[in-house]
Amino acid sequence: MNDNQDLKIEWYPGHMAKSLRLIGDELKLVDAIVYILDARCPMSCINPKFTQFTGRRPTLFVLNKIDLAKRDALDKFKKAMPGQNVITLNSTRSGDTKKAITVLEKMLVEKINNAKSKGITRTLRAIVIGVTNTGKSTFINNISSKAKTITGDKPGVTRTKQWVTAGDYLMVLDTPGTLYPNIGGKSESGVCQTAKNLAYIGSIKDDILDIVLLSKHLIADLERLQPGSVTARFGASDFDGICKKRGYVLKGGVTDEERAAKAILVEFRAGKIGAFNLDELL
Repeated sequence: MNDNQDLKIEWYPGHMAKSLRLIGDELKLVDAIVYILDARCPMSCINPKFTQFTGRRPTLFVLNKIDLAKRDALDKFKKAMPGQNVITLNSTRSGDTKKAITVLEKMLVEKINNAKSKGITRTLRAIVIGVTNTGKSTFINNISSKAKTITGDKPGVTRTKQWVTAGDYLMVLDTPGTLYPNIGGKSESGVCQTAKNLAYIGSIKDDILDIVLLSKHLIADLERLQPGSVTARFGASDFDGICKKRGYVLKGGVTDEERAAKAILVEFRAGKIGAFNLDELL
């Protein structure tokens, strides 16, 4: 592929820096951390400054959107992050987040029992963090059984902190997403694979990217992971071929590249091309 040098993914807006400061402030008030990761690329979603902020606070890693990932996503993550508390779920499925409450209560059982011994009903507080567009707000809406937070399919929807009751003894805090402080480093292919993975899953706004080049990279990477997957969905394995098969052509026979790029990205994000583990590309 000859487009590597032209694809640039360098983004760290002010509200992301603000969200990191917000997390640092709120950590003083919480008992545990819930780190929401996209199961298609969980290692790509982990912010390198995470341990700097968390210290020794108990953390529950949630591999969300598990329905879009390969079946071995959990095993591979546990191997990469041994000894961690990890669950998988699909936060859009009603009641699926209840397992998170169960695990959090087990993780914090000592605090619960200490409070009970003093005749106190302890309200546990957990902060929900993660890269944008991994489903944090949807997770909280599900765990609270009420649509308390604002959700959307674009990064940056959540801009302020929101405390939500998630049961008799648990409150959770939704925060703006956190992204890599520097995702501009290049790999041998010419562009940072972690940055591409985040762009593929929608954690970086499409409107600041060249989505045509991004979709071309996506096609190439999906074919690397699962040869034939792109052809099975679109009837072709290259961008121009997909445009022709889908009829994405303007008057005069000019290819409607933007329409094709949007379709490729939308269908991947919806799981229509297949289940993948993008971290295998790292």
